[in-house]
Amino acid sequence: MRDKLLEKIELLRQQMVKIGLECGLDHPDVLEYSKRIDQLHNQLIEMDHSLSKVESKSKTYGFYILENKANFA
Repeated sequence: MRDKLLEKIELLRQQMVKIGLECGLDHPDVLEYSKRIDQLHNQLIEMDHSLSKVESKSKTYGFYILENKANFA
């Protein structure tokens, strides 16, 4: 799913650049592409944030001794 989002973002970015070069950066289509890219980027951030929560819940802690002191990590 993440790879598909990244691929969509890249395709939209390429189209946005093409329109920007042809019609100017102030063209309404450039703004529309930018908005669509922002929406997909926000989805990507939410997805990464959700995954980081799941990964942090499964994090294990270790116990080690260093210089005669017990430490948790």
